[in-house]
Amino acid sequence: MTRRLWRPLSVGILAASFLITIPVSANAEDNGASSSELAGSVNDGLLDLVAGSSQWEGSSDLTLQGLLSSANLLDSSSTSGSGSTLPDSLLSSESGYPLPTVDNIDEVKIVKKEVENRADRREKWSIASPSMKRVVDVQIVRPADPNAPAPMLYLLDGIGGNKNSSGWVNTGAVKNVFANENATVVMPLGAAASLYTDWDKDDPALGTIKWETFITKELAPLLESDPSLHFNDKRGIGGLSMGASGAVRMANNNPDFFNAAIGISGCYSTMDAIGKQTVNLIVGSRGGNVENMWGPVGSEKWNAQDVNQNPQGIKDMAVYLSAASGAAGDVDIKDYEGEPFYNMVAGLYLERGAHECTKNLEESLSEAGAPDITVSYLDTGMHNWRNYEAQLQPAWDDVKHALD
Repeated sequence: MTRRLWRPLSVGILAASFLITIPVSANAEDNGASSSELAGSVNDGLLDLVAGSSQWEGSSDLTLQGLLSSANLLDSSSTSGSGSTLPDSLLSSESGYPLPTVDNIDEVKIVKKEVENRADRREKWSIASPSMKRVVDVQIVRPADPNAPAPMLYLLDGIGGNKNSSGWVNTGAVKNVFANENATVVMPLGAAASLYTDWDKDDPALGTIKWETFITKELAPLLESDPSLHFNDKRGIGGLSMGASGAVRMANNNPDFFNAAIGISGCYSTMDAIGKQTVNLIVGSRGGNVENMWGPVGSEKWNAQDVNQNPQGIKDMAVYLSAASGAAGDVDIKDYEGEPFYNMVAGLYLERGAHECTKNLEESLSEAGAPDITVSYLDTGMHNWRNYEAQLQPAWDDVKHALD
């Protein structure tokens, strides 16, 4: 089954690589077609090929390895700049990293509060963080009932780690799901390629990174002491893609702190083949060095961050996991119309990897006897926001009983 998926995709991508290097203008003159028309027809044909190939089941052992190999076959004109061989869809989208630090921050405090949208109850708080050595922006959606006790739900972004506004806000997912919900939704900003973990060393490309310390030791006590938020002593954490990996790992590391965890299209191992590839892909997307994070690959710290090996921390929590198959449904095909074909390749391969990662964590939790776990596998869907935002409502519905 692996070869049936791998061969069509490889043939298509090799064909694209070959065609991109052909002097298209000569062909266009001979055939009465412009170079842009020919390039468009080639891209459309490859989109069809990828969509068709996505229907085949394949071994996920090659999922990310195949993606990286495919990306490397592309001509440099088809990939993003700065010497990267990865498609734009895999790269963090915002510039400005490493974010500047301030050495004299020695107290956690609120620097500024800003109302972003009064109707949506959304604010942006700027928090001075001693661990991160900078001011960290956090978007907050207040509970629907301003006078009733409410839990905190931390929602983490994916690889881009948006600096200005969370993807959960930009897509409208939080607004739609929490319009009438009594929960404080907290979305930290500026976490590109970080895995939402504490890094051992400052990284030249990514800077000072201590997300677990910031969220659990600095931000949470600050928010929970605010009388206007009426904290009810319950906490949940969730995310998509990189944020799913970070959220589930953080919950597993802090079982006495969190009561629920949500993972949407994430990968939860650091040591199996897909897990290592995922970590390297995420950190490498911004030029970071993974050894600045947890030390040498395969070290004790890398093993300790592998939730699949030891899911005891989340075993007794309410846990919701989801992943799609990577197969392109009609709506996916329409979404990718007009985009470079390799964006669909990325959506296919990454979601297949997330699907396998989710299955592996489900098996580990089942073996550990986890009593309150829900896993949703979608027959179609790729690694994109349409998939993620559709899973937020069922995820919240499933875990909110643990946060009452």
